[in-house]
Amino acid sequence: MAIEKHTLLLVDDLPQNLIALKSILEHPDRKIITCLSGMEALQILLKEKISLILVDVQMPEMDGYEFVEIVKNHPDTVFIPTIFVTAISDEPKYLNKAYDLGAIDFLFKPLITEVTRKKVDSFLRIWDYDQELKLLNNKLHEKNAELEQFGNILAHDLKTPLGNIKSLLEIIEEDHFLNLKGESAEMFEMVKTSTSIMSNLIEDLLHYTKCVQDNEGKENVNLLAVVEKVIKLINPLGNIQIEKVNLDKTILFQPPAIHQIIANLLSNAIKFNDKEITKIIIEFNTAERSLSIKDNGPGIDEKHHKKVFEMFQTLGNKPRGESSTGIGLGLVKKLIERNDVNISINNIPNSGSEFLITDLIVEDC
Repeated sequence: MAIEKHTLLLVDDLPQNLIALKSILEHPDRKIITCLSGMEALQILLKEKISLILVDVQMPEMDGYEFVEIVKNHPDTVFIPTIFVTAISDEPKYLNKAYDLGAIDFLFKPLITEVTRKKVDSFLRIWDYDQELKLLNNKLHEKNAELEQFGNILAHDLKTPLGNIKSLLEIIEEDHFLNLKGESAEMFEMVKTSTSIMSNLIEDLLHYTKCVQDNEGKENVNLLAVVEKVIKLINPLGNIQIEKVNLDKTILFQPPAIHQIIANLLSNAIKFNDKEITKIIIEFNTAERSLSIKDNGPGIDEKHHKKVFEMFQTLGNKPRGESSTGIGLGLVKKLIERNDVNISINNIPNSGSEFLITDLIVEDC
């Protein structure tokens, strides 16, 4: 990445000090702006992109401490590295005050030319690295947004022709299925299954994109209300037992996100269970600020605990009913990260597995 020209801002009420400091720091790749007061320097900061500020501590009207405090309290200038240039004592109380305000270093008068140059060169390199990281981070966000938009568009574009295929298959099945035998009947069933899997995948992609885009803003959410709503939506059969323990708690979370997380974890616990009676326990631990969803299913091998949260990953377990697309737990992980909490998997000996959400923010009732 090409590094842009640095602009240094020098602030001192004595012109001779500015001349001396500027002569030390002059370089073909630098622009140096000098100011005789803090007020003048603040006006410059409104117009110029500054890479580094060097400011004298003892100035009339507005001293260096006051100037830096204003700079560090403004969102547009808070990240500009600042060095104090001073003739006052290097006692800890002065140094601590400067660092508390956000300064990064001190230069003591009389200035040592080589030390001054090397310090400034070092902090300008740090500035360059910081600018490069910000640029890469912005590009990453743009790419993520493009990928999410692409997935949304792709899923929508595939949905219509796939719907037509499903309709045609239904017509063929109604009119001609009885005439299909042997290998032809098997192939027809394979086409139906593949179409169903593709349809589920597209629906999951659309749902994933919508959840990622729409989850904005944390609110107070009652866990019991969310769980009861999800259970009502899932409408589990009689052989599925769901126990709720200590869930009447309020947490700070994005409402659609916690709803989707619980829905996906419950659906998975049901879908992949291999017992005649599916038993699930949803429990909130007040002391640990955690939410646990335990099941009596086959469990998940420890070597797959990270893999299951990757997009499009499945473990080959034969689920009840529809096939898995491998998006559900990827979506859970994404929504967990967006809410600044953590999720992990624990194996329960002879009992199944546990999905544990930790670091939840609990609101006082």
